[in-house]
Amino acid sequence: MECPLCFGKKTELFNQDKVRSYFKCQVCELVFVGRDQLISDIEEKKRYESHQNSETDPAYQNYLFRLASLAAPFIEKGETGLDFGCGRTLVLENILNQMGFLTESYDVYFYPQRVALTKKYDFIILSEVIEHLRSPRTDMLALRSLLNPGGRFFIKTKTYPGDPKSFSQWFYKRDLTHVQFFNPRAFQELSLICQLEQGQFLGEDVYLFKG
Repeated sequence: MECPLCFGKKTELFNQDKVRSYFKCQVCELVFVGRDQLISDIEEKKRYESHQNSETDPAYQNYLFRLASLAAPFIEKGETGLDFGCGRTLVLENILNQMGFLTESYDVYFYPQRVALTKKYDFIILSEVIEHLRSPRTDMLALRSLLNPGGRFFIKTKTYPGDPKSFSQWFYKRDLTHVQFFNPRAFQELSLICQLEQGQFLGEDVYLFKG
């Protein structure tokens, strides 16, 4: 089973449940679902459409405001950004624009304006996105090409528990649209692949990677 991040061949079964098998790369330590067990694009979109994320929900607004607040100290006024995988709303884009950061949004299902992927940005935010990418190495390299020199990635995702028993009870893996999970070593590999500085933990599952 080939690792979708480093393309390493040394992988082993890490965990298995009634629905999926989870493999661990012995090179970069990414834990991932076998690509023959991914749900269809149609089913994936249905699951995203069922998310109860509303533009008028104060809790959801506050959730994204905290993310923007963690990123803000590392962004200059007037810099341009992309909320990649924004989902059904433009809440984060609106928050960042109000802060003075010129932000656009892209989502393969809900805001698929390809022109957004032809521009250059000073920062790109992936909030609860990287665990969904079916081809993480290819996708992250494509996004890396959109960063201006010195650009930054802000990546929000949960790192997996290293113990297989704890992993088996981990709520985050139960979402069938989550197809890989990172730990510090896997983030280090991501940094090397994308030629970024080693990730800096900002809090609340948010990591900063500098170009």
